[in-house]
Amino acid sequence: MTETFFLVANALSLLLPILLSGIFFIFCIKKRWFEFLNHPIDAGLSLGGVRLFGPNKNWRAPVFYVVFGTGITYVLHFLAPSQTWIARVFLSDPLVLGLLSTIAYSGAELVNSFIKRRLHKPAGSPGGKLQTFFDNVDGAFASGIVLFCFGVPLGLLLVSFLFSFAVHAGTDLLMQSLKLKEANK
Repeated sequence: MTETFFLVANALSLLLPILLSGIFFIFCIKKRWFEFLNHPIDAGLSLGGVRLFGPNKNWRAPVFYVVFGTGITYVLHFLAPSQTWIARVFLSDPLVLGLLSTIAYSGAELVNSFIKRRLHKPAGSPGGKLQTFFDNVDGAFASGIVLFCFGVPLGLLLVSFLFSFAVHAGTDLLMQSLKLKEANK
């Protein structure tokens, strides 16, 4: 197998905890499962008369990403010693790696939502090219910082980041086609 194949495979393996959690999350939204978690993270609190986060920021997404992403990190941890396509970072403590990377991913989504509310951007509204870019990379960037701290080489992170951007855009299209998210007009 070539070096390029391993670079691509390792970069894609870095996405699996978030990607697979996200796909399962979309499935659960469509099936209306776990709706008991649909309580606003900000509990309706506001700052200067504006909610802290957007109305779609509820507990279901972070719980899914943290629980399922950490579970997937465990699976990758057990497979990593015998599978060279899996990034070596998954040899790390799966609980610590899984929790930190998924909490960072979810936390970045909240930071982005908080900033958009301060800029008076309605939830789900297009915010221009810069805002769309940040909507697509906020979580990947934050979890990438965690992965970098665990020793993932910058070059591998950059390749993974590019894939992450494409995957996020693709999942947005999937959610729009399933009528779970409105298209930005």
